[in-house]
Amino acid sequence: MNLKHLLLLPILLPGLLLAGCTAPTPTVQAPPPPPRMAPDPPGLVLILRKSEAEVVALLGAPSMSRSEGPARQLQFIRPPCILDAFLYPDAAGAAKVRTAAARKPDGTRMEPGACLTLILPVRP
Repeated sequence: MNLKHLLLLPILLPGLLLAGCTAPTPTVQAPPPPPRMAPDPPGLVLILRKSEAEVVALLGAPSMSRSEGPARQLQFIRPPCILDAFLYPDAAGAAKVRTAAARKPDGTRMEPGACLTLILPVRP
């Protein structure tokens, strides 16, 4: 080895050492936990996760029914309150009630479960 080679050694040595290294193995991210489901709002147990046919069988014909994208809205206008039931496709693709909103005839918001209780038909 001559002097020229010895002078290049400090320059080339780090490169030679790094050339033998391999790229780090990418870490696999664990999937996030499923979203925590909020408890069902009180009083809505009768319609949550029900199909349109099941809701109509319970409450009668809706006053209005419309679709927007994958969502479907059923509106039940009754003397004590107005109930809107919102249906979305479940994992199997079947439209089920996921949430509801309610208001009094004057537009004041009210608890959807309370409205549902008020508009349930009296069964003999």
